[in-house]
Amino acid sequence: MTLSPRIPLMLSLLCVAHSQEAFSQRDYYNYELKRGATVVYRGQTNDPQRRQVEHLRDGKDFTHMRVLGNAKTRQGALNQERKDLATYRRSHNGENPEYNQTDHG
Repeated sequence: MTLSPRIPLMLSLLCVAHSQEAFSQRDYYNYELKRGATVVYRGQTNDPQRRQVEHLRDGKDFTHMRVLGNAKTRQGALNQERKDLATYRRSHNGENPEYNQTDHG
């Protein structure tokens, strides 16, 4: 069986389209809410400004929001959030930041 000469080209174009789509999906950010120097929440969002307003509306007491690092895929931001919370717990006697309810955010 012989493949059409167009098949490798089509596969190549599909791979390029997939990698461009994956790159364009890097629209999530990790962030922390702080009260002074104290971290009170760690999370991830695709819209930091909207999320800050939501936290204020929910009654969270914080002085500022800090976006951490570069944009990531949704899964990449979730993985980073889990790592950040694990690091936080290691240096805070196993406790999460004040407003984080679970070990994954």
